[in-house]
Amino acid sequence: MSSPFAPPHVAPAAGQLLTPPPLPKKRRPLGALALIAGIVATVLAPAVGGFAGYRVGHGAGPGLVAQQGQELDLRVFSPVRDLVLVVEIAFWSGTVLGIAALVVGIVATVRGSGRAMGIVAIVLAALGPIVFGVLVGAAVVTGIGTADTGLSVI
Repeated sequence: MSSPFAPPHVAPAAGQLLTPPPLPKKRRPLGALALIAGIVATVLAPAVGGFAGYRVGHGAGPGLVAQQGQELDLRVFSPVRDLVLVVEIAFWSGTVLGIAALVVGIVATVRGSGRAMGIVAIVLAALGPIVFGVLVGAAVVTGIGTADTGLSVI
């Protein structure tokens, strides 16, 4: 005797698909894009700026030390003006990429499209200006310190 609660349908034929196929894994491009922009803004831009900043300090160091605290005469940067431009380009490139990483990271976090990478990108974008300022400042001071200023320590 069959149960009164038996399903009203017939069993599927052999070889038929009983479950739907697994869904393809979603790609998370926003978070990855934000993370790449954040890494470039926090690592690459300060590295380029720091390298050029060291060369600026080394090249302009004698002129800066010779002024001995008087009003800054910008002509001391003439021999290294191309390197000053490299530092400025690195600064503005890092700024633009950091803002892009911040915005795209926020969008990725809100939409859930690579949330973890978006959060890391937001943190990197926030730390980028600090890293740039500390690294370039230390590089410039180190460059000035290694320049031959003609002053003796003794």
